Amino acid sequence: MDMSLPMNMAIDPVCGMQVDAMTTSHKADHEGTAYYFCSRGCMLDFQDAPEKYLDPSYEPGGMEGMHGH
Repeated sequence: MDMSLPMNMAIDPVCGMQVDAMTTSHKADHEGTAYYFCSRGCMLDFQDAPEKYLDPSYEPGGMEGMHGH
């Protein structure tokens, strides 16, 4: 079974939500890679500590308890 996302969809690295990369206004670049976010809060959290959210051991907690959701 193919679990890939449609081409325009991205995963918010902070909360794990699917985000439409073509329509979201919340985007940040880090080391030459574009990351897309569901909200300004997730984008700001990522900008404060990108290494935390890009660490392979980090698991997004979902929307429960998240600000801006």
